Amino acid sequence: MKKEGKEKEEVFFEETRFLRQVRWRSTLRAVLISLVVLVTVLSLFYIGTRYLLDLQGNRIGLYYPELVRYSTPNTMAIGGPWRDEGWLGRQKEYLLVRMVGDRPVYVGTATVEFQIWGGELIWDPDYTVVKAAGGKDYFLPGMVPVLRFFHPAVKYEQLPREFDRLDSIPPGDTVEMALSFDRLLTKQEMEALLPSGVEPLWGAIAAHSNEEIAAASQKDPGMGSYLANRLVGIPLGGWLNGERQLTEAQFIDEIQRLSEVPSYSSATLKRTAAYLQQNGIRYYGLVVAGKPGDLNKLRQNPAITAAIIGGVTGEG
Repeated sequence: MKKEGKEKEEVFFEETRFLRQVRWRSTLRAVLISLVVLVTVLSLFYIGTRYLLDLQGNRIGLYYPELVRYSTPNTMAIGGPWRDEGWLGRQKEYLLVRMVGDRPVYVGTATVEFQIWGGELIWDPDYTVVKAAGGKDYFLPGMVPVLRFFHPAVKYEQLPREFDRLDSIPPGDTVEMALSFDRLLTKQEMEALLPSGVEPLWGAIAAHSNEEIAAASQKDPGMGSYLANRLVGIPLGGWLNGERQLTEAQFIDEIQRLSEVPSYSSATLKRTAAYLQQNGIRYYGLVVAGKPGDLNKLRQNPAITAAIIGGVTGEG
């Protein structure tokens, strides 16, 4: 009897150990499966967010550099570094440069911040403008003068004419200058104003009629100035390395194409393209480059109401 009881006890012990091993293996298997699922989910989440961020980055790359080129005088946005902002965001930097003569002038850095769903925020160098003595504005960090235009449909208290400053610039230097006109001009009329040695770089185009601006000014002077100063412009020269020169018809097509890329500017671009198609392109300002002596020949031209000196580059 004692032997039989001992055998039953051993069988019971073996069963207990077996069940314990089964439970341990089952728990381990569950833990391993959970870890595999967790790693898979995290990997898919990481890959998915990277993919969506890349899609948003590609979308922004389709319109933002061109938007800068067509809305900022004589300026090109060159893609710089990017960095992740948490899991769902990214920041992309663009270096902004202006070509003066055969040399690029660093203007500043624009940062575009976006998430996997888009919602981009753009931090332009406009947030780093300082006003120096005499009321002249400069971009930091390079202290490059801000180029401004003055629309003929708006009455200004004072129009800056900086031709006198040309006298203090070495004659061999190349000077960038923003000119404003007393009326809207065709491209042929505008180019006829330029003496030999003065190169057109970027034309400021009227995106609203004089009547629209006048009507807006009657309701709110600030709104009239806003419409007049909303810059739209076409590159006319100055950039080397095979940059494609657009005809006026091609430029309108480009604005229309940009409006089809989803962005915060789509509606405005679509409206601008429709206006230009209906009314044609007329210029109220122009960025030029030339030697001080050549630019001085514009001083007495009655069609030029304002002139602002931009970047200056030396010889050699």
